[in-house]
Amino acid sequence: MNSVFCADIGTSSLKAALVDFSGRVLAFSRVQFGLFYTDHAAGEWLGALRKALAGCISFVGGGADICATAGTGVSFANTGASGQGTQISIDAICISGNGPTLCGVDGKTLLWNADLGAGAAGTGCSSGTGSADICATASTANTDVSFANTGASDTAGTSGTAASSANSGISGNTANICATAGTANICAAANTAVPSANTKSLYIPRILGFAKKFPSYWQQKDCTVFSGPEYLIYLLTGASVSILPEKRFLEAYWSREAFKEAGLSAEDAEDAMQKLPSFVPPASIAGSLTKTAAEFLCSGEGECAVGLVKDGIPVVCGAPDFISALVGTNTLRAGLFCDRAGSSEGINLCTSKPVAGQGIRTLPSIIPGLWNASVLLPESGERFCAYKEKISRLYARPISLDEMVQILLESDGSLAELDQGKYLMLQTAMMVRDGLNALRRAAEESGAVPALKTEMTVTGGQAENALWNQMKANVTGYTLYTQSLVHAELTGDAVFALLALGLYKDIHSAAAAVCKREVCYEPQEVS
Repeated sequence: MNSVFCADIGTSSLKAALVDFSGRVLAFSRVQFGLFYTDHAAGEWLGALRKALAGCISFVGGGADICATAGTGVSFANTGASGQGTQISIDAICISGNGPTLCGVDGKTLLWNADLGAGAAGTGCSSGTGSADICATASTANTDVSFANTGASDTAGTSGTAASSANSGISGNTANICATAGTANICAAANTAVPSANTKSLYIPRILGFAKKFPSYWQQKDCTVFSGPEYLIYLLTGASVSILPEKRFLEAYWSREAFKEAGLSAEDAEDAMQKLPSFVPPASIAGSLTKTAAEFLCSGEGECAVGLVKDGIPVVCGAPDFISALVGTNTLRAGLFCDRAGSSEGINLCTSKPVAGQGIRTLPSIIPGLWNASVLLPESGERFCAYKEKISRLYARPISLDEMVQILLESDGSLAELDQGKYLMLQTAMMVRDGLNALRRAAEESGAVPALKTEMTVTGGQAENALWNQMKANVTGYTLYTQSLVHAELTGDAVFALLALGLYKDIHSAAAAVCKREVCYEPQEVS
């Protein structure tokens, strides 16, 4: 059976899935990171990818004896995967991830939520789009792997390649220091202050923060700076690319003019541009899997991938995780809602024009001419996690999220601690309801959507809990749907991969085929 291997780089874990050409999820796995919030967090991503691949192939093959997964931090919980015992081939790999995490060729990392003022990684776990993993821990840390330059000595494949770069053969040699004044000046400017007030860019302050944090690397003649998923793509192919979701996102990324508007001289702006790979769109084939990378993925615990993962297969550009999740829920037509609920939560509505309102953020859609309006609930999942720890102490044993929700919903009101938790759930569901109402009101007033339905697709870690989904449906009055794989970033990656392979004519037809609603939660009256 033909399949694509999809992976999404989160803050504290890497999620992966095997998806067949019809969109059926064959296997899912997750590998926790041990180095996140360090300066070399990206150094374990390739090793995590190998472990996740081994986990998926093990599941599909019908038993853990096929791959040595014990103790690797690979998780299969609540996958909904249905490919056990299936004979497969892997025809493409697609990578997405959080942004704007930045990486150097050698694995130097500035995470998306790093504190630019201090030049050090931050400690928060939530993103503005609901992208972080819910209740993620490093208890199964993948700390034994660092592969900064694997595949760098191989040339990028050119067949079907959408982009290439002079930096595609970077060897990792860090001895050559650029002696130009422009390079030195940008580092000096970054050490003085990270200019952000004069730019609309999400990336430029972080790029200059990267220069401040790693000045010796920034000054190297062959310095290249990647965003997160593009770095892993580089390790797999040797190709250097930057993924731009849609041309309207350019002002949120970078350009020569944007660097100058942020306070850089023309010389410094040009120097910065030379360090950043050229833009390509999602679903571009970045390059072919190199022999070095293929051998690594098929070694060690990945031995079961021998014969399945072959050098030369295309490696496809996904998108920032937020965009991949919207594609993976098929939120690609005006009037469609999506609730992306992990450690943080974002209620999203696809619109035909930008909408405005208190607490509403509007960004371009990946679909030209459409937009995505969102209301953010920054800490909804984290509050659940904090309360879960509290109730675990109350019961003097570990309590899972599923068990916690059941305990709270069945509480008779005799324990104040449980009443607090039930109130937390109700309060969060009411915040979701208020977000939906705000989006609906703003969209209807602006004429940005056709007649709105009261239904929504739910994705992310919170969507794995059926009782919580039902409570949300009851409180919001919306019919909620979950898909066979609640981690929609991976479903979106499958859409991109199948598009790149030429199996669908456009993103709409690919998403319609791959994004399948599986469970429906109708609102119920509660006595």
